[in-house]
Amino acid sequence: MFSSNPGTAILLVVFLVGAFFFALGTLLVRRERLRKDAPQPSVEPVKTVDPYERIEALLTLSDASSVRELERLRDSGATSEIRAAAEDALIVIASRA
Repeated sequence: MFSSNPGTAILLVVFLVGAFFFALGTLLVRRERLRKDAPQPSVEPVKTVDPYERIEALLTLSDASSVRELERLRDSGATSEIRAAAEDALIVIASRA
């Protein structure tokens, strides 16, 4: 099966080492893809909405539920600036009517 030529034996060893590394690389890539494709538990950071952007969106809508939300922000907003912004938005909505 083997010839007496040492070059053939070296070539066979190089081929077997290359085949081993190819199989190992393929196995690692498949494992990584399976790990990435597997459904991950939903641990997403809670998206916080800027209160001023919320007030602006409520002002744009200007429906009854938006007015109620703006009144709630005006009465119990986190800061005096938010309460003032909600009050200003309610004034603008009232001027449109």
